[in-house]
Amino acid sequence: MRYDIHVHSSFSDGRSTPKEIVEHAKRIGLSGVAITDHDAIAGSLEALRYASKDFEVIPGMEVSSKDGHIIALDVKEVIPRDLSAKETVDRIHALGGIAIAAHPYDSWRNGVGDLILTAGFDAVEIENGHTLYNKKDVVGICKKHGLKMVGGTDAHLLEEVGSVTVECGKPFLEALKSGEIEVKSRNKAILLYNQGRFMTYHRLVKPLLKK
Repeated sequence: MRYDIHVHSSFSDGRSTPKEIVEHAKRIGLSGVAITDHDAIAGSLEALRYASKDFEVIPGMEVSSKDGHIIALDVKEVIPRDLSAKETVDRIHALGGIAIAAHPYDSWRNGVGDLILTAGFDAVEIENGHTLYNKKDVVGICKKHGLKMVGGTDAHLLEEVGSVTVECGKPFLEALKSGEIEVKSRNKAILLYNQGRFMTYHRLVKPLLKK
């Protein structure tokens, strides 16, 4: 089974509607998707309407904590922004959800950094489709401390969906609990903003990206 668990829709700063995202994800053979709009849950809840027996939609959002961005999965309520990372994770858990540190060591965007070690995260995003350079070896840190690892496209354009996925032999939320997940990066999707227009570049030569 193959999931993209970090996708943005037109309900925040993405270009595509939840319906378009789900339809595209089905066409490219994904088993499921999580729409994780910035500080908004409505797009994710709308996407649930297009789930089917053979395609799962995981409700969620990307929360702007005061310490960095945090993905909340399997929640159906808005988590307030600007709380500490620990408070945000606790709110997610109180709703029965999963808390994931989004791009924690991204040099250009707001991640929680070393708080992945203390805030009680369920998993850490080690691959992100828009990360050009990590300030630290996120994979090495996760392995050293026994942290579960996931990845996501961080798609804002439809064409990016599915370029970074998690693969598992059972539904994602179930597989995450047992740690039976493999992160796959097929196309390094980099989003550049130039003169007010989004431009996407795929298949960037990976050796050019410092890890």
